[in-house]
Amino acid sequence: MIEKPDKHSYEMEKTLEKHSKSLFEKIIGNKGIIFFFMGVTARIFMLFYYYYTHMIDPHRGWGDVGLNFRQPIFYPPLCLGLLNFFRYLSFGSIEIFAFYAFLWDLLTSLMFYFVLKSFGIKNKNYVFGLFLINPFWFLNNSFSLINCGYHITDSFFFFFFFMALIFYPKKELRYKYLFYLFLGLSMCTKYYTLPALVFLFLKNLYDKNWKEMKIFLVTIAPLLIIFILIPFSYLDYYSKELFTWYSYGSYVPLHIRIIPIVSIFLIFTFFRLKKSDPFEIIIVSIVAMASFMFFSYPYLRWFQSIIFYGILKKKDFFTFNLNLGVRKIEIVIDNHLLTFFLSMFGVLLSYLFILFIFG
Repeated sequence: MIEKPDKHSYEMEKTLEKHSKSLFEKIIGNKGIIFFFMGVTARIFMLFYYYYTHMIDPHRGWGDVGLNFRQPIFYPPLCLGLLNFFRYLSFGSIEIFAFYAFLWDLLTSLMFYFVLKSFGIKNKNYVFGLFLINPFWFLNNSFSLINCGYHITDSFFFFFFFMALIFYPKKELRYKYLFYLFLGLSMCTKYYTLPALVFLFLKNLYDKNWKEMKIFLVTIAPLLIIFILIPFSYLDYYSKELFTWYSYGSYVPLHIRIIPIVSIFLIFTFFRLKKSDPFEIIIVSIVAMASFMFFSYPYLRWFQSIIFYGILKKKDFFTFNLNLGVRKIEIVIDNHLLTFFLSMFGVLLSYLFILFIFG
């Protein structure tokens, strides 16, 4: 005798299935918010971790935070001025200075949301959340089990760099001035974007875009004269320390060290420059500068700006369906997911460099 299915049990099963689907859909729909809280929470956790480990071991090193707290002089004057300002506000306490480093790291990370908004990126909450938990970005700016993972001078650079990117997509004339203003300030803070000067000059020359050339020169030239050329000419300690930094940590002759940056410059100029846009030019300039700096300190974090190109250049690669039982979902491998997965490879590569070069 075949028993008839219990109507009450059947309805309960359908209700549970419906509830499971609803819960799953809510989780999938709010993944951006979940990623956001994960990213912010991880950064706050690392701050307390640093305080705790240095409290139980006062002799533990503070890494880059400690070096910057002891009044370095090899940074560009604008960067050095910002450092001295926050050193003054730290009242002689490295713990307070470390908090400022944390605050700048968090601030610049949160600023990227406005970059995404300005570029008109779809699903920006999800993309922003994915950026906050990007392992390569987190490793290079927040995380360290050994000392303290903050690089406050890089945060100064990213502040001006992100401000430039926020104004970059806007077409009004005043925003073009602001774009070049903040790009120039980023150059005066750290030298990462300095090769873009030559690229942008040649680009406007090729396009015969004299209006853009005028805005570019009028905005950036005064900043470079005030914050780089004059200090380099009149402050002996600044020029000496600059040359010392770029020659430190490597016994490779200069004519060998410039091969990567010269190669990138020539290849990009002859094969890509005419078709490129200012955003692509800036990213390539950072990569070119990183290829030179890598010989002084072989850190992969010099190349982390590639992340921004991967996130802000929209492209779908392939799609596949995933059956999770509760629901079938379509996974689109686009530039955002690919950048995230490649960042994991960047983390692995970074640890291999630490193990075999610094270990």
